[in-house]
Amino acid sequence: KLKVNLQAKNLPKDAQVIMSIMKEVGITEYEPRVVNQLLEFTYRYVTSVLDDARVFANHAKKKTIDLDDVRLAVQMQLDKSFTTPPPREVLLEIARVKNVNP
Repeated sequence: KLKVNLQAKNLPKDAQVIMSIMKEVGITEYEPRVVNQLLEFTYRYVTSVLDDARVFANHAKKKTIDLDDVRLAVQMQLDKSFTTPPPREVLLEIARVKNVNP
């Protein structure tokens, strides 16, 4: 791992923002490729949200994307990308049934 210097003025502004966020949450040692990976994720996520928001605006026959379109697009992304695990009770029941026959 490598301690990355935040004074790197030759980096793109977006990379500096990612590095600043990491510093704010206490991450000061990381491989430089981590910043690139986070930039790629951010670009893909935002692009996907904006594409969906444009579809919603077009469907509503609006010429511009508004906050409601973006909120709906973000919610749709969350629903399909970031699933929540089943409740603990469900997992315990599945484990109990599975463990009946070792």
